[in-house]
Amino acid sequence: MNQEIKMQAAAFKNKKRGSPANEGADDPAYENITFKTQHQPKGSHSPPKNKAQSKPASDPAQVPHWLPRATMSLYVLLALSCVVLLAFVLVKNSKMSQELLVLRTELQKVSLSVGECQDEEKKRWNDVKQGIDTVKSKVHEGNQKLKTLATASDMNQIRTTLQKILQTLKMLNPQPTPQ
Repeated sequence: MNQEIKMQAAAFKNKKRGSPANEGADDPAYENITFKTQHQPKGSHSPPKNKAQSKPASDPAQVPHWLPRATMSLYVLLALSCVVLLAFVLVKNSKMSQELLVLRTELQKVSLSVGECQDEEKKRWNDVKQGIDTVKSKVHEGNQKLKTLATASDMNQIRTTLQKILQTLKMLNPQPTPQ
């Protein structure tokens, strides 16, 4: 049994190295190893029906028959996953779009409100400026009137004059005596 495995390995290596197909055609051990199937009993040897159709039993390049079907199934599963993911993204995009529209209308309302507040503030500021200008002009008028009034020495002179007039009036009008 061990010898058969060694011969199979050697035959496989020869085949891999590119040895000609008819090498060992005269060797009966080579033929038996190459065309031996697993269903045959241990001691029986059957002659090969067709050498071109037979394959060595231990060819690692041989692809399992289920692999292409499994690969195709994986591709289909991947495609379906992509479709589901795309649908999910589209639904989320739609919801996000609706939320953005609501947010946009709210922002427009806030913007209008802020504009109204700014207009009101400008109006009040203009009123304040107008009041300040009015006060300034009245202060300026008062300053002009103060400038036209007499100076302090003139005021003293006016005061003394008024006192003299009062004394003169008192002398002219005798005060009635209480009876």
